[in-house]
Amino acid sequence: MLISLGGVALAFTILAVVLVLIAAPIVLALFIVGAILRLVFFVLFLPFRLLGALFGLGFGMVGLLLRGLILSGGIAFLLLLGLLPILPFLLIGAGLYLVFRGARRPSTPVGQA
Repeated sequence: MLISLGGVALAFTILAVVLVLIAAPIVLALFIVGAILRLVFFVLFLPFRLLGALFGLGFGMVGLLLRGLILSGGIAFLLLLGLLPILPFLLIGAGLYLVFRGARRPSTPVGQA
């Protein structure tokens, strides 16, 4: 019984080795073909990937610029809204400055002193 089990195990091992010897070159060939196809498609689509990256970078910069402008405009608008209540005082002060500047006697030129 033990000898026949050893014979079956030997036959199974020989069958597995033959299967591996037959399948290994096929698997290796498929692996090489897959690697070559990946390389070919990488080179084929590389210009499109580069264009996409450049367009993405350009649109990203335009988006950052527009977001910065909108943010600056929003901050300026909020600042204007905050300063809006003191606008009458600013106008009165500017008017008084113009009145007092006009009422002052003109300064003598440098060469005629």
